[in-house]
Amino acid sequence: MTFLYPIFLFAIGFVAIPIIIHFFNFQRPKKVYFTNIEFLKQVKAVSNAKNKLKNILVLLARCLFIIALALAFAQPIIPNKTANATQQSNYVSVYIDNSFSMQNEQDNKKLLDLGLNYTDQLLKVFPKSAVFSLLTNSFESSLNFFFEAGKISDRLNKIDYSNTSRDFKNIYAKQRNNLENNTSDKNNHIFWFSDFQKSNGNLENIDIDSTNNFYLIPLRPNEISNIYVDSLWLENPFIKVNENNTIYLKINHFGTNGVADKIVKLFIDGNQVSSSTVTIDAGASQTVVLNFSIPTSGTKKCKITLDDYPVTFDNDYYFTLSVAPEIRILHIAGDNSAYIPNVYGNEPFFKVKQFSINAVDYSQFATANLVILQTIKEIDNALQATLRNFLAKGGTVVLFPSENPNAESYGNAFGLPIRSMPPTAPTAQMLSLEAPQAQNPFFAGVFEKISSSMSTPQAQPMLNWGNIGTQILRFKNELPFLTSASSGSGKVYLFASPLDSKYTDFAKHSFFVPVMYKIALSSHHRNERLSYNFTENIATITLEDSVAQASSRNDIFKIIPTDSTGKAGLEIITPQRIADGKLIIDIPKTNMESGNYIITRKSDGKQITTVAFNYDKKESTFDTYTAEELKRIFAGRKNIQIFETIDNEKFGNEFKEKNVAFPLWRYMLVAALLFLLAEILLLRFWNTHTAAN
Repeated sequence: MTFLYPIFLFAIGFVAIPIIIHFFNFQRPKKVYFTNIEFLKQVKAVSNAKNKLKNILVLLARCLFIIALALAFAQPIIPNKTANATQQSNYVSVYIDNSFSMQNEQDNKKLLDLGLNYTDQLLKVFPKSAVFSLLTNSFESSLNFFFEAGKISDRLNKIDYSNTSRDFKNIYAKQRNNLENNTSDKNNHIFWFSDFQKSNGNLENIDIDSTNNFYLIPLRPNEISNIYVDSLWLENPFIKVNENNTIYLKINHFGTNGVADKIVKLFIDGNQVSSSTVTIDAGASQTVVLNFSIPTSGTKKCKITLDDYPVTFDNDYYFTLSVAPEIRILHIAGDNSAYIPNVYGNEPFFKVKQFSINAVDYSQFATANLVILQTIKEIDNALQATLRNFLAKGGTVVLFPSENPNAESYGNAFGLPIRSMPPTAPTAQMLSLEAPQAQNPFFAGVFEKISSSMSTPQAQPMLNWGNIGTQILRFKNELPFLTSASSGSGKVYLFASPLDSKYTDFAKHSFFVPVMYKIALSSHHRNERLSYNFTENIATITLEDSVAQASSRNDIFKIIPTDSTGKAGLEIITPQRIADGKLIIDIPKTNMESGNYIITRKSDGKQITTVAFNYDKKESTFDTYTAEELKRIFAGRKNIQIFETIDNEKFGNEFKEKNVAFPLWRYMLVAALLFLLAEILLLRFWNTHTAAN
C-alpha cells in the first residue's frame, strides 16, 4: 500500500492530544467532604474496573478516529498488478470519433460530449510528466505531435463534428506511426472513444501489436432512431417554367422504434413550396410525393428538410434543379432538310448546331446532349468511333435513315442488329402506324387522351431491327417504326423511315413535335447530377457555351458557400481543369458542411452555376459493434481492455482502479466516522454506577 499525499501522515501525531487529556483529566483524584458519613450509605457504589475500561475504550476510539481521518487525507492506494505497465511509458495517444453518428445521446448527453469528458478525466489520471496526442477524424497534421495535458485540454474545447469518417485500420496506423515517430518506449497507451460503426471497417482484420496498451471505450446511445433522405427523383426530369412537376423522395428509417407524422418540407431558393408528413415503421422505407412548380428559369438551390431528433446532421438534403437548361443538339445531315432546325427553333433552351456529313466538327460532341443523324447513307469509320465514344459517356443519338441506307454501317456504329428492308418505290402505298400505347411511359404527359381511333402518321419502312429495345411506335403490321435501345451508357432512337415526305408524313403530323421534344428533353437529364456527396472525388459541371468559349485553361474557379452552410464568406479553390466544355473540380472534404455552393470564375466574379454537396449516408445508419462483439474479437489479448459500462463522471476513477491502483480513502473516511460514533455511544450510554449496598 502506498499514499498519494503522505504529508498528511504527520497528522497521526495528533493522537497525543486525547492521550494527554486522558491522563491529566481522568486520573486526577478528586476529594469530596461530607459532614456526616451516614449519608455515604445512600451513595451508589462505583465499580472502579468498569470505569477504567470505559475510559480506555473512549481513548481508543478517539485515537483511531484521528488515525483514520489522517489516512483518508493521505489517500492510501493498493497498486494494481498492471500499474507497472501503465507507468512504464508517458506517451498517450487518444482518438475521439467526431463523426456525425456521435450526435446520438446517452442520458441526454451527446456521445461526442461524453468522449470529450472522458478524455478530460483521463488527462488527470496520468502523471504530470505524461504527454498526449489527440486524433480526430480530420487527421490534421498538427495532431501528430505530443503535448502536455493542459494544451490537450484546451484543444478539447475546439472539437466539433466532422463530415469525414475514418477506417479503423487507418486510425490505428496513424496512432502507431505517431508513437513510433516520437518515442522508442514500449507499453505506450492508445485510447479509442467511438460508437464503433461497422461501416468503418472490420475490426477483426486489424493487426494490433502486443507492445502497446490498447483501450476501447464504446459509447452507446440509450435509443437509436433516425430518418434520412436516401434518394430523390423527378417525374419529369426536364423542368419547364411554371409547369407542374412532382418530386419523389425515398426516406429510410434506422433504429428500433418507428416514427409517426414527421414533417417533410421542400424549399426552393429559400422559399417553402411544398410539404407533407411521413410515418415509417422501424427499419422500413417510405416514398413521399411533393408537387411543385417554378416561375423562373435558371439553376435553383433546393433543400428537403426533415423534422427529426437527436441526430440532426442529415435532416437537410440539398440538391439543385435546372429550370429550362440548355439542351445542345448536333444535327448532322446528308441534305438541306429544315425539319429538325424548325421543330427546335421555338424554344430558347434548344441550342441546335447543324453540320453537313462532309464537314462534321467532332469537337462539338463533347458538350452535346443529343445527336441527330438524318439522311446519311453510310456512317464512316471516324463518325462510328465518335458516336460510340459519345454513347459510352451517356449521350443520346437519333437516326433517320436515308432512302438507300447502309444498314451494316448503322449497326456497327451502335452495336445493334440493324438490317435493310426490301426496296420499295416512293409511290408505293404507305403503311399506317398503330395508336400509341397509353401505358408507355414515353407518352406520359404528351397526349391529353390516347384512343385507338386517333389519327396516326404513315410511312414506308427502310430499316428493321426486330424486337430489340423498347418499341415506342409501330406499324399496324407490328413492324417497328420508332424504338429506343441502349448502347453503351447512352441511348439510341431508331426510326424506320427517312424524314422525307416521299416516305412518311411524320414530319408534318401532330406526333412529330411532341415526340422530338420528348427525345430532346430526356437527353438532358442523362448527363446532369442533382447533388454530390463528400465521399466522391470529383464533380463534373457542363459549362454553357458562352462560359466555355470565354474561359481558358488558366481560369480559376472558386467554390463559395451560401448562407445554407453556415460558412458564408469562405472561398474554396480546389484542383480543377476544363476539358471538352466541362469544368472538373475536386470535391473538398475537410471542414465542409452540406449545402448549396456557388461556382464562380475568379477573374471576373461571374457566377457559373450552383452545386449541392451532402454528407455520406452511411453515417445515418448506426450498425455498431456491441461490447460483447468487441470482447469476442479481442478475446485473449491481455494488452487490450474494453470498458463496457461507465458512469459519466467516473471514467477516470474506473480507469485508475483497473490500471493504476485501488483507492482506500473512502474506507478510511467511513472508519473515522464509525470511531467517532463509537465514542459518542460510549459517553452517552455506558453507565458506570451501580446501586449501593
